[in-house]
Amino acid sequence: MSQHREIFNQLLLAFDYSAKQVSAWTGIHESRLSRFRTGKLDLEAGEFFSLLACMPKEFQDSFWLKIREGETSWRIRVLSASHHEIEEILRGLADRWASSTDEAKIAS
Repeated sequence: MSQHREIFNQLLLAFDYSAKQVSAWTGIHESRLSRFRTGKLDLEAGEFFSLLACMPKEFQDSFWLKIREGETSWRIRVLSASHHEIEEILRGLADRWASSTDEAKIAS
């Protein structure tokens, strides 16, 4: 997930803003906003900055603070991941677990 999308989603949840509110503030249709939030669509830089500029000031300030903080923790990334991304994470963990179990059997 792109960092700007991840932080945007995280803040929407933290501020408890609905897609309907954001759509009213920004003029971006709820379905387009939803596709952006789930990673099915990426907004062009100018469009994203326009979206951000329409958000309340405290949201904007929090967004830029989090961007400056740099890389978000893996916990936040997992908690804000889409269903598809969770599926990929779980498959990767299962593959890793199976691999380490096989290596342990060979070593003994």
